[in-house]
Amino acid sequence: MHILSMIKSQLKLLFNNRLAVFAIILAPILLTFLVSYSSSSNSKTNVYFADQDNTEASRQLVNMLKNNHDLNLISSSESEIKNKVDDDNITVGVLINKGFGYKLQNNKALDITLIEDYDSVDGEKLSDIILSTENTLQKVNLDSKSISRVLSSNESSISNKIIKKINNGSGVKLLYKNLKSSQNVEDKNAQNLIGFLLMFLWFIVIQGFRTLIEEKENNTFNRIKGTPTNYSKYLLSKIIANYIFGMIIIAIILIVGKYGLKSKIINNVGPEIAILSIYLFSIVGLVMIFVPFVKKHQTFTIIGAAIMVLTGLLGGSFFSMDELQLPKAIEIISKFMPETWGIKSLKEVVFNNLSLGSQSQTILVLGIAGIVGLLISTIIVKIIDRTEKNF
Repeated sequence: MHILSMIKSQLKLLFNNRLAVFAIILAPILLTFLVSYSSSSNSKTNVYFADQDNTEASRQLVNMLKNNHDLNLISSSESEIKNKVDDDNITVGVLINKGFGYKLQNNKALDITLIEDYDSVDGEKLSDIILSTENTLQKVNLDSKSISRVLSSNESSISNKIIKKINNGSGVKLLYKNLKSSQNVEDKNAQNLIGFLLMFLWFIVIQGFRTLIEEKENNTFNRIKGTPTNYSKYLLSKIIANYIFGMIIIAIILIVGKYGLKSKIINNVGPEIAILSIYLFSIVGLVMIFVPFVKKHQTFTIIGAAIMVLTGLLGGSFFSMDELQLPKAIEIISKFMPETWGIKSLKEVVFNNLSLGSQSQTILVLGIAGIVGLLISTIIVKIIDRTEKNF
């Protein structure tokens, strides 16, 4: 019962700093959101256009381009587009010349110019899109004339209705496309959150063990050792409390990620929690190795932050290591990063619904890392303790 009360008091101490707890929870969520927002904002192709005709026909063309293709049309002037092309800010722009509407009504070749310095892939793609849209618009114009003659109705009204119907029809296609891309974004959000969560678990554990360093600074460490309290039990209570603290933070981040970011982060819950638990255990063990050597909590925080960023970069928290052509030495080093193992296994169980048994290698590696870390830390603490007693 005594150790349970110590764990309880240590947990209260950890949750006392509400601002730090809030920052720890917010950091991976905010990073995931910013990365996701940055990716989605770059998904559309910006196309600068100048409408010199400014008729109903030219506006219909622009609306059809907006609705039928993943283009972000930006209204501009001919001179501005030419300047942007000359300055290599854009590769191509679109100029809708005067007389576009007249030529459409008279079934003549439509007058649109691509402004570019040289032939490019972007120009070819845009040319194909515009040609396809022009053909559709001409077909609509011819059909509208035929229908208006038969029904004795207004040609412009019929044309607008047909175009609206076409845009609504393509809207269904875009909706299907968006559903697929939404799934990809959702998966990407989950992947990013997994990487950032595993990286920031270093900081969570470091924050939890800061009190050990502070106790050395303010001499509480020596006072505790002078009491009847068994220091080994006291240290164990801190380790357990830190572990529980980490698991609570993980649970909160997963819930916020699922409902706040709408990501597929909670899936195949049993294996997922098991891997996160063993990963956290390995981090606790590895961080404990540094605790006996550090005298100031500021130094501990700096060392911890450096380790967090370094292991995050080499372990694949920011980008998938499998997608990069890295030097062999870097690939070998990355295998020693806990994030590499944790990210790989979490992706397997979250996205592919694999069983926990299929991740036995990861469990073994991370488990051994945690146990070895705690054993080394315990041995070092005992050596330091004996050395101090001799002096």
